[in-house]
Amino acid sequence: MKIKEIKENYYFETLTENHDVTHFDCGDDDLNDFLKNDALKQQNANLNVTKLVIYKGDIIGYFSLLTDTLILKNIRDTDLKRDIKDMLEIKSKNRKLPAIKIGRFAIDEKYSGYGIGSDILLNIVNNIREISKNQIGLRFIIVEGYAKAYTFYTEHSNFINLEKDDKIIKEKLDIIIKKNPKQTFYLYLDLKILERDFTNIV
Repeated sequence: MKIKEIKENYYFETLTENHDVTHFDCGDDDLNDFLKNDALKQQNANLNVTKLVIYKGDIIGYFSLLTDTLILKNIRDTDLKRDIKDMLEIKSKNRKLPAIKIGRFAIDEKYSGYGIGSDILLNIVNNIREISKNQIGLRFIIVEGYAKAYTFYTEHSNFINLEKDDKIIKEKLDIIIKKNPKQTFYLYLDLKILERDFTNIV
């Protein structure tokens, strides 16, 4: 498999009824079922938008985007919380901050394990960062990631778990991955940090 060629030539395309998604298989029944049975319905209801990742006509992955919010008190960085409170001149820790959520993200098994997923996620993040500059106001990207994918988001793409999950992740993540790998954790990425040091994401 020519990984470099794939990374340089895949592209995003919005899901339509003309796309044949029947052969897509990421190895996860829930993610497969969403793409094949629910994605277009939810998109037509304006609940989210699903983008296909295509290489030479083959659907190698997909992701869905929708709006969301991050509650100020859930941010782990105390300095960041203080800065946002001062900037907005607010006192409540329950203030909701605008975000985009990556609702679903999956790579076909044939293309998994080669670093393609990390490259696609970086591309998604970069596109959202550009949108946040001049099209719509948002501060964070949120993903509700499986426990088994925790390090994929945190170590490879700089996402951070919510403060309330610190203890369980530190003490029980390995156990959770073994017993319930599809347990989800909310993770976030601060777009302002990317503006300062975007090149560190690999």
